[in-house]
Amino acid sequence: MSNLHDKPTSLDAALAVQIHAARIRGAYSIETLSALAQVDPEAIVGLENGAPIADVGARDRVMVVLGLHPDGHRYRNMDR
Repeated sequence: MSNLHDKPTSLDAALAVQIHAARIRGAYSIETLSALAQVDPEAIVGLENGAPIADVGARDRVMVVLGLHPDGHRYRNMDR
């Protein structure tokens, strides 16, 4: 049985909203964000849809590019 088709948990859903909002705020396309975070564009789409992600490192890289801290607190990204 696959977890890929399970509904997102409330934590996944909250993270999805946070990531999508930060991407829009930063005016990043999915392609640009995926290049900056060194992840596949499908990983961005999955994160924004609340899908569980197997590669936590990919999620963390996306969050860092967006200026989000993986534990949920925003921080200023000094690389931009």
